[in-house]
Amino acid sequence: MMTTEDISVEVRLAKPNAPTKAFADVTLALGEAGTVSMYGFSVVGEPPRVVPPARKGKQQYFDTVLLTGKVKTMVYTLIGMHYKKAKADSTKESE
Repeated sequence: MMTTEDISVEVRLAKPNAPTKAFADVTLALGEAGTVSMYGFSVVGEPPRVVPPARKGKQQYFDTVLLTGKVKTMVYTLIGMHYKKAKADSTKESE
């Protein structure tokens, strides 16, 4: 069973006042089977919400990563937590 310890998240803050607040990359550790890395999650809006990587089609965007169930909840929660920490750390550095 996967736990949050099996998920690593790297968050990069975007430029201040940009619509996208941050970008995140996620790696899922699958034990002896290896890992799965997913690049290009976004944190947007206020309150912040996580948006999966997507590609632009002719008329709309299409998700390129689809997570469901508990793994989606864990990944999105961890991205949110890492975003809040990065934002707080950034605020401390600018003081």
